[in-house]
Amino acid sequence: MVPTSRPNDPELSEFSTHRRRPTIVDVARAAGVSTAVVSYTLNGRSGVSPTTRERVLRVADELGWRPATAARSLRIGPAAAALVVVHDQPFGTRAAFPLDLVAGALQTLGPETLTLAVHVAKSPADAAQLMDRWWTERRYAAFVVTGVRKDDARLAALRTLPAPTVVVGAVADGAPATWQHVVLDDGDAFAQVGVFLAELGHRRIAMVAGSEHLLAPVRRAAALEASLVRYGIELRTVAGDGPERASAALRPLLSASDRPTAIVTDDDATAGLVLDVARRLGLGVPWDLSVVAGTDSPACYLTTPSLTAVPYPVEELGRAAGWALRAALGTAVSRRAVGVDPTEGEAPPSGTVPVGRLVVRGSTAPPAGD
Repeated sequence: MVPTSRPNDPELSEFSTHRRRPTIVDVARAAGVSTAVVSYTLNGRSGVSPTTRERVLRVADELGWRPATAARSLRIGPAAAALVVVHDQPFGTRAAFPLDLVAGALQTLGPETLTLAVHVAKSPADAAQLMDRWWTERRYAAFVVTGVRKDDARLAALRTLPAPTVVVGAVADGAPATWQHVVLDDGDAFAQVGVFLAELGHRRIAMVAGSEHLLAPVRRAAALEASLVRYGIELRTVAGDGPERASAALRPLLSASDRPTAIVTDDDATAGLVLDVARRLGLGVPWDLSVVAGTDSPACYLTTPSLTAVPYPVEELGRAAGWALRAALGTAVSRRAVGVDPTEGEAPPSGTVPVGRLVVRGSTAPPAGD
């Protein structure tokens, strides 16, 4: 639509000569208000003065603003939710897990009820900006957050929005009532690892931990340490965020005269690095060194020796996240709509997903001399 009342306004003339669809950000800039005010006005919500409402509606009309297809779909079709993956931990199975998580979630979501879009951001701050904008534009009705960090910008942004949210993982501070939580009980699993190694006879145990910026690796290391305290064993922890850092930490650790007789890692890829460094130093696994991978994967039974590992039921976690997303949105759908026989009587999973028992393979044994 060509502007009629303010033809010389540079904010408006841009859209008379370009075909780009105007957004509410453009409307807000031209009207001299915030995007939140524009959103409230265009959606007929209270809290905007009559004068401001009239100005926003006039500017939106002059710019030729129309609701985006994604926004209309929230009202006339299946609700849409967004999983914004922060891709700054590209190492190991845990780094690739969002796709497996979505595959599990889709087992409880049907096209007639909910859709789940996956986006990638390079940092939590970038993800926070995207979610704030998309919520204001009514592009998505809910958000899914994975890989929770300390001082997570995504959670800080979502605390200011009335957006239904599913958090996959524990949150350090209190959470709004609109949030749902799904947690993998890997703390219990890492406690099992401590008991297992202690009862094998190991007394010098180390952990190559994941990123100190993520809450989950800190929780897993704390659970392992607490279980070892019962046996009077002090856990040595070294940083292993990424292959370069892990390799740099492993060589002096395994070359020391009081080197550990057992090492636990946060993921499968780091466990593979432990096997490689041990081989280069002439250490035999499991006779000189036992190794436990913190994440089970096909790679764990393809190594030599195959790796004892903590189970990683990401598909079950995804199904629980799907149920939580439906609960967050208040979606009342029949089980048949998502391809589940309603006569089965299966209840939605709880917010805590059990990991299961340690998978014992060839990389662990009693320490030499026992």
